Amino acid sequence: MARLWHLNVFETPTNFYIVGSDISKTRYRLLKISRLGVQTLDISEIGESYSKSDVMELLATVSEGSSIVFTQNEKQSMGVDRRKGLIERASDAFGLLGAVRFLEGYYLLVVTRARVVATIGYHEIYKIEEVILIPLAIQGIPINNADELRYLKLFQSVDLSTDFYFSYVYDLSRTLQENALKISDWPKYKQADKGETCQFFPDSKFIWNGYLLEPLRKSAVSEQWFIEVVHGYVGQQIIELPCSRLSLILIGRRSVEYAGTRYLKRGANFKGQVANDVETEQIIWDTRSSPNFTTGKFSSFVQRRGSVPLIWSQDPATRGVVGKPVISIDINEPHAQTAAAHFRELRKKYGNPLILMNLVKRRENRRHEALLHGQFLKAVKYLNMFLPKAERIAYLSFDLARCHKTGNVLNKLEEIGLRCVIRHGWFQVSFKALKFFPFFKCYVFIIVK
Repeated sequence: MARLWHLNVFETPTNFYIVGSDISKTRYRLLKISRLGVQTLDISEIGESYSKSDVMELLATVSEGSSIVFTQNEKQSMGVDRRKGLIERASDAFGLLGAVRFLEGYYLLVVTRARVVATIGYHEIYKIEEVILIPLAIQGIPINNADELRYLKLFQSVDLSTDFYFSYVYDLSRTLQENALKISDWPKYKQADKGETCQFFPDSKFIWNGYLLEPLRKSAVSEQWFIEVVHGYVGQQIIELPCSRLSLILIGRRSVEYAGTRYLKRGANFKGQVANDVETEQIIWDTRSSPNFTTGKFSSFVQRRGSVPLIWSQDPATRGVVGKPVISIDINEPHAQTAAAHFRELRKKYGNPLILMNLVKRRENRRHEALLHGQFLKAVKYLNMFLPKAERIAYLSFDLARCHKTGNVLNKLEEIGLRCVIRHGWFQVSFKALKFFPFFKCYVFIIVK
């Protein structure tokens, strides 16, 4: 049985019961959560798989021992006799986002509203629109504990209906290439049976509810019940052409590592994880071809952006009335350890070549970003001294602000982008070989030695 697409949450005085069904609502699973424990999360699955009649019979049996009375609206849901007391807390929900505990009992996060924002082949991508927080303890929300209420208010200040996405089948934390290729196409999976699809785990770097799912995983709850969400952007646009109909999908994945607000998170940590780290993927699908990744016409191009991988900061207190906070290089690394760790992670995930485009300003009336530019260039030069020629970092400095003054930004970026695509390549499925015609006045990459 695959992921559970439809969830109903019921409450009794001593337990919560969550009924989950597959997409066709023909097979059901049942999850039981005890309300008696405060310090621990007592959750377990009941049985293996049920039919609809089995589930309704079980819920009817449970409701007979309850003294809770339903409102008129609650009596009208799902066809179960609730006069004996089952309370439905969520109907036709999309999945469990996790569980969290502050000082008192646990709270369950349930996605109750979501909408489809894109389709990649057979797979639909959803944007979360509403999440409810259900207190699991018998006493509900402990209104007499001021600290608990304060932590709860802080947690609820995070708007989970803004830019959080998930899919039941497609792994949004991975690229199209990782989702589509077979194990036999990946060197480290050669020992697996041919024809078997890649069994990648979701990339924890881009999963934003990983911490919330830990209590469920520790209780051995099946992965079928919950959803992993990414934070960023997912958009789709249909392009009508005389000979084809293309679907353009843009996915932006924000990293959970070294994440934070502007000015308070800058540069990188000692592991090479940078602030404002986003993986952007552009997917093109010919919708007149098969929706299957093996036989359909798909292509994908991936790029990463992030803060300059040095140990630096900007103290908002130095901002003054106007202007930006002062940039400070906190640790001067002669051996560029932080930058090396960052590029090592990129090379491990994407391979060679690494093409680096530095958008930091080079020339300023008052030295500000130029300080970062010089230090970063120095680090790249140092690292390239120890790399084979084929693995050296291709470095290009592009002062976007300065070029903007000439009104020629788009033309320059088009030239640079074309060079990047040709040199780095892209992933594609079921396309005939493409032919490139000569073009002129393009940037030549600088291999910093």
